[in-house]
Amino acid sequence: MKAYFRIHLILLVCISAFLSVACGSKQTVQPQAASSPTPTPTPKPKPFVAFLKDGDLWAIRSDGADERVLAVSAEGQTIQDFVWAIDGSRVYYVAGLKFYEVIIASGNLASAGELTAPPGVTIDRIEMSRDGSAFLINAVDADTFNRLYAVTVGQNEARELTIDQFNELILLRSPVVKTIGEASVSSDGNWILFKDIVGAGEELFVASVETGARIQVTNLYQLGGFEASAETEGGRRIMEAAWSADGRYIVFNPIQYCSEIGLCSGRLFLVEAFGGPQLQLSIDMMVSVPNGWTSDGNLLVYDDGSRVVVADTQGFPKALTEGHHPKWQPVQ
Repeated sequence: MKAYFRIHLILLVCISAFLSVACGSKQTVQPQAASSPTPTPTPKPKPFVAFLKDGDLWAIRSDGADERVLAVSAEGQTIQDFVWAIDGSRVYYVAGLKFYEVIIASGNLASAGELTAPPGVTIDRIEMSRDGSAFLINAVDADTFNRLYAVTVGQNEARELTIDQFNELILLRSPVVKTIGEASVSSDGNWILFKDIVGAGEELFVASVETGARIQVTNLYQLGGFEASAETEGGRRIMEAAWSADGRYIVFNPIQYCSEIGLCSGRLFLVEAFGGPQLQLSIDMMVSVPNGWTSDGNLLVYDDGSRVVVADTQGFPKALTEGHHPKWQPVQ
């Protein structure tokens, strides 16, 4: 009997072991769900720079891509000037006394108003009012006197403005310093930019509005490229200087060359508001300082007479294309 139970017990153990192995062999490993790749963010397009070339209106992105013609002037006409809408969606331009708009996304053209003015009045340049509702027009009449007008976008009625009325409507910028005695206040209202005599030449200074304490921010004798014609009695001088839009930098051009008839020019340089390295921003000579800063204050656009040039605050200018009178697209 004991032998019977021993055999029965052995059989049960074997059957249990067999069933355990058999059942285990039927288990399947559930496949893991494949992890989806993290989507790559779409790069934000670079802002456009609109500019004039051969009488037509063009645009190009700040990295040199996507150059395109926005509007072609009519036969016998030329596009005199243009402004961006404050949201950057369109450009308004003027040909003769008529205004037009071009939509950047679609390229659609439409009428945007007209200046009604006495005979002989011609439009020199235009600005957009600070609220984006009107064109502010600097014109010249038949007697070569300056006239200021405002035309509401999409309308033909014009109203003549005084200088004070014009300044109330326009987005004011810090003035350019050209001569000793002139001054320009920074965008935060805390510092004044001016130039003063140092030795036989001139240098730029900033002074605190609150305390009057002043700091010399340039040293022209650390720069090269001066011709003998530009150094009057051994002194080096500054043609123009201006704040950047955010007040972090000062752009200036020293007088590095003068012609026999007294026309002078110099390359563009940039320096931090309280001094530091003087970085060259242009290759060619220029006669004025530009004010075409991006809203973040990191890029400056200008034309060097024939090319549209973008420069950063590290002193690396890049020519994008041929053209002149460039203006940044406002970025929201």
